[in-house]
Parts: sequence; structure tokens; C-alpha cells
Amino acid sequence: MTKALSMDQLMAETEVKAPITGDILEGTVLSVEKHEVWLDLGAAGTGVVLGREIESAARSLQPGDTISASVIEPETQEGYVVLSLRKVAKEKGWEALEERLKSGETFGIVPFDANRGGLLIEVDGIRGFLPVSQLSAENYPRVSGADKDEILHRLNHLVGQTLMVRVLDLDRKLNKLIVSEKAARREMTEGKLANIEVNSEVEGIVTGIVDFGIFVNVDGVEGMIHISEIAWDRVDNPGKYVKVGEKIKAKVIAIDQDKL
Repeated sequence: MTKALSMDQLMAETEVKAPITGDILEGTVLSVEKHEVWLDLGAAGTGVVLGREIESAARSLQPGDTISASVIEPETQEGYVVLSLRKVAKEKGWEALEERLKSGETFGIVPFDANRGGLLIEVDGIRGFLPVSQLSAENYPRVSGADKDEILHRLNHLVGQTLMVRVLDLDRKLNKLIVSEKAARREMTEGKLANIEVNSEVEGIVTGIVDFGIFVNVDGVEGMIHISEIAWDRVDNPGKYVKVGEKIKAKVIAIDQDKL
């Protein structure tokens, strides 16, 4: 025989827990306006998402859609719950990036700005960084004398372009995201490098000239001709022997897998 519940027990079981800041609530979209999204939160009442807390993707929401939002203010004087779609999207973004780090997935990013250290990016709502040192050989700014202004000038040419990268380092607590184009190309580079043998003659294109030598792209693999290997005579200025973009032939004297 089922034991009957008292009124106090019934009220306790059906009592609605008041939302607190940081809670994730699910609601049904009531209306979508230019700077407001109104939600029916069921027993928690009515919620509103205001201004900058409206994620750009939410512009396509329609009345009746079910979405999740984070509580910013549990209750206003008018009795509404103030919510954020942006915070929920950001949490999902971190989760997606953590999966990409685990799987080693290669994906495309479009840098939105540059500084002398690298490229500024945003992935799934998370701001991140692509350091100069993690650019592929094709995009690395080979600048004589390490002229910082010239490096920045070349990096600016990559802003707005799609680059394939992998997550290199990730820390949600520190709000840190570092990606690498070089890592994304490593497998392809290793495959091409397997076809190059020491003492073989290769043909490549000069990609950079610096004080200590010449950088050459050989079928997508970066090579370097040290200043001591350019000519039999003493070389003071490698730029006197070749120009960037020039096609040259050279002999492979060593292969360094550690620098891929």
C-alpha cells in the first residue's frame, strides 16, 4: 500500500529553487527584439537577455526555440531574471577547444589583428593567439636584422586570411588559447621530408634572406643554407647571391627532424 504524503511533504518536493548567479537555465524564446531576447523559464519566471549578452548567433532565434542561458542577476525590481547567452556560448567554446586539443584536430581560423609577436584570433567565441614562432615556413616573416616594423607589416598581410591550425596550449582558468599553424602542417611536412635524402640535389624557392644565411622552400619543406655554405669564398652579404622569390638548386647536407 502506497504511503500518503502530507501537504508539507508535497510542498517541499514541488518547491522551486530560486536561481542564483551563474546557474544555467533552459527556457523557451518568447520574443526576439533588437537589443532584447525574452524567455519563458517555466517555474523560474520570465528571463531577459540584454545588449552585449546576446550572442551574435542568437539573432536567428525564433519564438518557440528552446535555449540555455546563464543567470547574471537572479531578480530585478520588476521580477525578471537577467540572463546571458554569451557566457553559455563561451563555455561551450572552451569545451569544443578542449576536444580539439585532445583529438589533434586541424581547423581553420581567420586572424582579426596582428602585433609584433603574432596574430590575434577568435575561435568559438574565445580570443587566442598564433605566435610568429608557430607560423608555417610559408608564412613565417623572414626579415633581415629582425626589423620589428617589417615583421608587423608582413604579419598584417595574413589578417583576414584563413589559416589551418591546431590547438597548441589551452588553459580555461587563465583564459589562454595558443594555436599553431606549424603543428597543423607537421604530418604533411614529415611525409614530404621522407622523400628527401641527404646528399641529393633539390630545387627550391628563396623565401627569406638573413644575416646568417638563406631560407629556401623545397616543395613545402623549409630549408636553410647557412652563410658558410653559400659560396667557396667568404660571404659577407647573402643578399648579393640570391633574391627572395628566386628559384635555386642546392645539395642537402643534413636533415633536422627536431625543427619541424
